[in-house]
Amino acid sequence: MADGTLKNRLAALIKERGLSQKELAQKTNLTEGAISHYLKGDREPRGAILLNIANALDTSTDYLSGKTDEVKPEGADDEVQMVFQLVARNAPNMSAEDKERLARILFGGR
Repeated sequence: MADGTLKNRLAALIKERGLSQKELAQKTNLTEGAISHYLKGDREPRGAILLNIANALDTSTDYLSGKTDEVKPEGADDEVQMVFQLVARNAPNMSAEDKERLARILFGGR
């Protein structure tokens, strides 16, 4: 995201939500340093980290990454909840290979 969309939207949402970097770090189990890097545009969160930040800021990953201009798309909570339920329901039946593949997808790898 060389255009700075993520860092700009992240900064705006933090301000709108009345949070400090420290508070967002605590809500997302990240370090203040990581949040700082995202705000400066030095790094970009991926996968589950981006989802965690989006959830903490009550928005979507698509909004943060500039794929949509809707801060909170209708039904977004329902979709996330359905994904969590699906994973939780099927995790006991997943092979180690499937679990590794899911982890790679969630954390930005392939």
